[in-house]
Amino acid sequence: MKQSNVYYIIRATMGLSFSMMFTAAGLYRIDNAGLEIYQLILIGTALEIAIFVFEVPTGIIADLKSRKLSIVLGMLIIALGIFIEPLTTLFAVIFISQLVWGFGYTFISGALDSWISDEIKPIQLEHTIITGSQIYRMMSVLGIILAAVIGVVDIRYALYFSSIIFFFLGLFSILYVRETKFEVKQIDTTFYKRYFNQLKKGFGHIKHHKILRFMFVIMLFYGLYSEGIDRTYELHILDHLNFRQLWQIAPIWILSIVNAGVAILGYIMLYFVKKYLKKGHYIYVWTLSLTTMMVVGIIMFAYMPLAYGALFGFIFFSVTREGTYPLLNSILLKHTPSHVKATVMSSFGQLDAIGQLLSGGLMVMISLWFDIKGLYVITALVLIVPIIVFINIIKIEKPMKEGRLQ
Repeated sequence: MKQSNVYYIIRATMGLSFSMMFTAAGLYRIDNAGLEIYQLILIGTALEIAIFVFEVPTGIIADLKSRKLSIVLGMLIIALGIFIEPLTTLFAVIFISQLVWGFGYTFISGALDSWISDEIKPIQLEHTIITGSQIYRMMSVLGIILAAVIGVVDIRYALYFSSIIFFFLGLFSILYVRETKFEVKQIDTTFYKRYFNQLKKGFGHIKHHKILRFMFVIMLFYGLYSEGIDRTYELHILDHLNFRQLWQIAPIWILSIVNAGVAILGYIMLYFVKKYLKKGHYIYVWTLSLTTMMVVGIIMFAYMPLAYGALFGFIFFSVTREGTYPLLNSILLKHTPSHVKATVMSSFGQLDAIGQLLSGGLMVMISLWFDIKGLYVITALVLIVPIIVFINIIKIEKPMKEGRLQ
């Protein structure tokens, strides 16, 4: 099987399972566990603690040992973490489940894109990464529908089913992921010396690369903004915007309809991003524009006087965000050589986690002092920094030609 097709299958299955999990978990934490706003944010903090602690070590292991091994371990550990959450409504158990699956995710985050970027031609990279994101989005719709159907019976079953899917995805990766281009260099030294040498190489590459230094700031602030809205949007839609009464259907269906709409429109957004990148449009201009639209969407979600206008703001924010992440990953991959690719990608993943950890504490305090609208205003203001940095990058970078970075 072509490795690009294996990548698409993995991305599709992850989209199905993650969307099922996120849709079900949001409602499970609000209705079953009865978590408060600050607890919802702390749940996200648990996930980021795991990523902060393990992101770089697992990325280095992927570079020194095997990207395939890293992917397989990640799938199986994520399956375990998701399985733990619905066992009880105790906040401590839900917190631990996030630590576990967050740990598993660190094995995949740097390794998956690093693996496929080595297995395909460089000119195919943007197309493959964005196509994978499109497939992820479309399969997310199916996952959302499954979460709604299964959740009507018992919301916990949707979480268990998501766990089972990740378990079988781990088995699939054992059978079909191949490393034909990746070579482990045999060096006569201890693993720990190799580990710290690899860490030094990865950080050194970032330090001496102009674009990656800019991306360092951008990724930090992308992490800083997200916790406030990611952990509370379900509560805002269901209770503050009063969609429980407006639609008078099961809450799982309300969230499923919203998330399915985001997934479908996100697919369309990625189609246009991929189309115009091929025509040589500037990748940084696209990312700048999408980030600016994210700010507009957040403000609309917070302050539009009509419930449907606010909901449109959330969908607008979510769809434009869908377009940014494959572009950010593409920029990082293009500017990183193979031998430190997983290390560098994981370093930026850890940077995002640091931002979200700092954001988690900040957003908890803001949620205690202000209402949810104030929380969203701070969220939007944080994104002004990446906008300014992208403007500076555009001033110094040459335009793209034929969809490739100069």
